[in-house]
Amino acid sequence: MLKHRYQLTLASPAFLGNADQKGVWRTPPLKALIREWWRIAVARDAGYDVQRIKTHETTLFGTAADQADGNNQKSNIRLALAHWHEGQCKTWPTGESRVTHPEVKDRNTGKLRPVGSELYLGYGPLVFQQGTRLKNGAALQADETNTLRLALPDTEQPDLERALTLAHWFGTIGGRSRNGWGSLLWTAAEGTPDLPALSRAALENSGCTRALRDCLTLDWPHAIGSDAKGMLVWRSGETFGDWHAAMKFLARTKINFRHDLGFVGGQPHREPQGRHLLAYPVTNHSVRDWGNNARLANTLRFKLHREGDALRALIYHTPCKPTLPHDNLGLRGLLDTWQQVYRFLDDQPTLARLD
Repeated sequence: MLKHRYQLTLASPAFLGNADQKGVWRTPPLKALIREWWRIAVARDAGYDVQRIKTHETTLFGTAADQADGNNQKSNIRLALAHWHEGQCKTWPTGESRVTHPEVKDRNTGKLRPVGSELYLGYGPLVFQQGTRLKNGAALQADETNTLRLALPDTEQPDLERALTLAHWFGTIGGRSRNGWGSLLWTAAEGTPDLPALSRAALENSGCTRALRDCLTLDWPHAIGSDAKGMLVWRSGETFGDWHAAMKFLARTKINFRHDLGFVGGQPHREPQGRHLLAYPVTNHSVRDWGNNARLANTLRFKLHREGDALRALIYHTPCKPTLPHDNLGLRGLLDTWQQVYRFLDDQPTLARLD
């Protein structure tokens, strides 16, 4: 068995709950994170064959059968944390930055009304109660640390180390982690090989990228996308002194690229439109045939990286075909929608493609 040890540091608060939904460090979400990126790490070599990947995954990560006569299998990966302490964020900080949302208006005056940037990105774990509040009373705070010890099978070394590298580059944990909450930074301890820094060359050499058109033929995230301009990864041009400023930047960016797609007509929409493909449901813009129960997770995701004493924001895309009922936009509609989003991001002076 290979034994690795990493210091884990949160660049942004994590809404990582236990059974009581109180913020606490736990190993299951970390195992799930490694598992998530392992699938992408092995996808190309497995020919993007879901059944082949699933069979290998069960052997490596184990499984708990749903029925008593099922096939329970022990995991071949062992994880241990130095502590399982409860999160130190008990109340949400006051003075949250606000951003203008072009579709949010004051009910009385009809004028545009600013929204809390952190509430916008964290709605669910965060709620509005005369200001932004934690829904369940505890979260893991930014800069909290822990030590993760891993025991990994020798025969799986290349794939697992590639998965750990991807988790280091892109991994986030907990609720609303697609929006950059729970951005996890990995630092190798003495005796453990360093994880490589993120760059275009390193990502290309990982074998974990795929052309957008090909990504959209499968209904599960299996690669970091690419197009004619390069990897579908953008970094903020500036660095930020704290996570509040970085999350404000990401909130403003998300509002703007979503609004850039626009809508034709009012709800309920007879046909899905571009913004519905980014994530669903959309406030005040339901699709008639999808109803209010359909769910589509956002595949354009955020992460915060530390550079010295500052933070840099990262936006990346793991494109895949949405699995929603009555989707008649087809591949052409998916391509058009995402290419419009990429053009918007490429046009922002505050962002640059990964180099």
